[in-house]
Amino acid sequence: MVTGSTGYLGSTLVELAVREGHDVRVLVRDPGRAADLLPPGVDVVVGDLADNESVRRAVRGCQGVLHVAGSVENSAEETLRSNVGGTRAVLAAAMAAGVPRFVYTSSSAAVIDASGVVAERPTRAPALTDPYSTSKAAAEELVLAAAAGGMNAVIVNPVSIYGPSPRGPLSYNSLFLAAARGEIPAVVDAAVGWVLAEDAAAGHLLALERGEPGSRYVLCGGVATFGRVLHSFADHVGGRRVRTLPAGSSLGEGAGTFARRSEVYGHLPPVRVDDAGARALGFSPRAVDEGIALTAAWIRGL
Repeated sequence: MVTGSTGYLGSTLVELAVREGHDVRVLVRDPGRAADLLPPGVDVVVGDLADNESVRRAVRGCQGVLHVAGSVENSAEETLRSNVGGTRAVLAAAMAAGVPRFVYTSSSAAVIDASGVVAERPTRAPALTDPYSTSKAAAEELVLAAAAGGMNAVIVNPVSIYGPSPRGPLSYNSLFLAAARGEIPAVVDAAVGWVLAEDAAAGHLLALERGEPGSRYVLCGGVATFGRVLHSFADHVGGRRVRTLPAGSSLGEGAGTFARRSEVYGHLPPVRVDDAGARALGFSPRAVDEGIALTAAWIRGL
């Protein structure tokens, strides 16, 4: 069972899971969107993470739950309610139903420390204090507590996700397009991790099948600055190169969600990634240059 299945990453995950032969059930608020977006044969349960009965129906009889649903761009209160409260509800239903495997989709933002390290076994406190990052860290604590209590639960921590998805050019793709069109004035040239959506989905399935209870798995295809990524994309599609500001700069009022992440990461040292656990599972993502070329070709074909 997959939550968030009509979202950017969730729809990519469902498509890949079906392609690999899994029987998939989803919990959705809008069955019409699910019918338009998801592959044939997916079992649809209509409900909401705030409706405990629908969550219980969705997990019943499943061999694994992948809790992908989350809030990125809503108010601080809604982000906390969705990311922490929603995780608590899905965990409780899965435990009550005796689901054998549970995968929680967190974020590198939940574990990055003040030195810029994104580690599967963090040794320092998380550095980011924005509502998204702190809510993801709080939800992780719920999952780790469940694992300590005997649940076979793991966490995946994707870095910045981009690339093809059934939902279209959302997430960081929207930043790529806005920058190439000249619609945003600048980004901060912070170095962060990047991963294709389909590769992140593959990492989820590896964690589901092979992950060790209570473990985190960082999903990263490579580290590159915002400028390098946005300039490469612009060159591929014949767009404009965005202006880049030095690390530590502020974007000012009106910066969009994903441009604002460059500012957030710009206040930290360049990201370094420890993803040995994910690699040991067999995670083999495509590098950034290949991913950007693939993404540009996909967007040109839309």
